[in-house]
Amino acid sequence: MADHPVVSGEAWRRFCDRLAAVGDRILEDDFPSSPLDRAEGVRHLASQVACWLTYALGSGDPERPFFFRSSDPVFLWGGPNVDQVARRARVSGDGVYRVSGEMGSCEEFVLQVKSGNVQSGGADVDCEVSASDLGIGPGDAFQIVLGGDRRDGHWVELGPGATFVHIRDYYFDWRPLQPATFVIERLDAKGPPPPLSPDHVAELLDDAAAQVEHSIVFWNDYQRRMRAAHPLNTFSPPAGAARGVQDIVYSHAFVALAPEDAMVVELDGRDAAWWGVQLYNRSWYEPLDFAHRAASRNQRQVSPGADGPVTVVLAGRDPGVANWLDTEGRDEVLATVRWWRPSGQPLLRSSVVPIAALPGAALPGALDRVAPGERVAELAARATHVGWRYRT
Repeated sequence: MADHPVVSGEAWRRFCDRLAAVGDRILEDDFPSSPLDRAEGVRHLASQVACWLTYALGSGDPERPFFFRSSDPVFLWGGPNVDQVARRARVSGDGVYRVSGEMGSCEEFVLQVKSGNVQSGGADVDCEVSASDLGIGPGDAFQIVLGGDRRDGHWVELGPGATFVHIRDYYFDWRPLQPATFVIERLDAKGPPPPLSPDHVAELLDDAAAQVEHSIVFWNDYQRRMRAAHPLNTFSPPAGAARGVQDIVYSHAFVALAPEDAMVVELDGRDAAWWGVQLYNRSWYEPLDFAHRAASRNQRQVSPGADGPVTVVLAGRDPGVANWLDTEGRDEVLATVRWWRPSGQPLLRSSVVPIAALPGAALPGALDRVAPGERVAELAARATHVGWRYRT
């Protein structure tokens, strides 16, 4: 046993070497190289190490699962929807589990059972169910059984290849209210875990390193492929994503604006259950600062609201109008629009105009002016909500 890689220290050295290699990888030519990009890249790598080590240490046992919050203001990866909290727990296809909790101010959740061991780009959706499908709404308590024989109440099948459960809970009114809670338990558990073994420690180190290695390269390649498919400042045709939420239609645009220009986006989400538009940085696919800046909007955060087409304005400085999305003055950002359960092909049009034309005849619809004090209050409300949503 003394020559086991964990006991000898070789497993830890190998783990650190793999992380160092990823740090070298993000310095290569297919990753961005500006000082800001490099700083964000090193921070992103550090957050990925923390993310997947935490998951492997605390949520990697399908016999005794715990939900892990895999996307929040710290663990930013994979282009997360900032109207949601994402969490996951590892499961086994032959197990029986109970997911229970209370909705609080959560308006919707989507529960997916996935198969595959790679979190980013390698996990297929076996099944998907939403809170509204089950008749669960804000303030409700709930219980959902996963696996085993079909039973009365809320029940979801686990296929033999199931590897983890993924839950996204959604908040459209960004108010300082109690968020949802989720607990997962294995109902056919077989007592306490066995004593810790060197093999188990070696496995969790390998799993965490593999997730970091894959995630860093996968999302950079994913963005490069999307960017090559469409001209700058042009949204892609709305379409689904095979490994995303099955009821969501997505459209993406890589936006590069001159300092005195703005992108005006007209969209209509009236035939969808909800919609939202969000901004991300390049390569690392992290959302821009959604807590302290207006880096996202949904149908509850725009004027005139969801009763007609809405005009959203992307710009690097405050144009003094409603529905501003703050690009932080970056040379380029990724803008993503999501519609949940649209009844048809969503309307989406965009153009680039001078900021000086806002508001003006160049716009497809009138925009309310927003005074500096109103903007300050709006941003303060965003930060307060985020503090509540991620309170623990």
